[in-house]
Amino acid sequence: MSDVKPGQKVLVHAYKHNENLYRSWENVRVLEETDEVLVLINEEVLITELNGRKWKTNEPAIWFFLKKSWYNIICMFKEKGINYYCNLASPYVFEANTVKYIDYDLDVKVFNDHSFKILDLKEFNRNRISYNYSRTIVETVWEGIDELKKMIKDKRDYFNHDYVREVWQKFLDLKEQDEM
Repeated sequence: MSDVKPGQKVLVHAYKHNENLYRSWENVRVLEETDEVLVLINEEVLITELNGRKWKTNEPAIWFFLKKSWYNIICMFKEKGINYYCNLASPYVFEANTVKYIDYDLDVKVFNDHSFKILDLKEFNRNRISYNYSRTIVETVWEGIDELKKMIKDKRDYFNHDYVREVWQKFLDLKEQDEM
């Protein structure tokens, strides 16, 4: 476990395989950390792109960073239900008040009905060659896709809407206590 504390605001940095920072999130709030996962909350978080473009998130979200898995999962609360965005990425490290990970291009977008799309395959294949991803990394990324597909199909763990709502309620309860 790291030095991170519930309520603490942290940065999140996504890097490419060549170690160049390409996206940054500011003022992401820590909900909790366990032996398996770091849970963050996004509410109007400022995102800065590599090209300097800045924008804020539109909807509240829970961001699960699994300590041993090669993906992280964002659960977004939209008007029509919970949608998910899964980044295929290295396990994170926490240093200098920053959650850091390497993004391996592929993403899985999951809709409220648990249908999904794999995104950015062309980018993954292009970067696999230009950044010279090892065979182990390529295989590990695809294993991550397989794990995600099983969880999505079974509607389990982070893809269980009831579980996600419970985590969000925990955040709201803690937020209410802090405002008193």
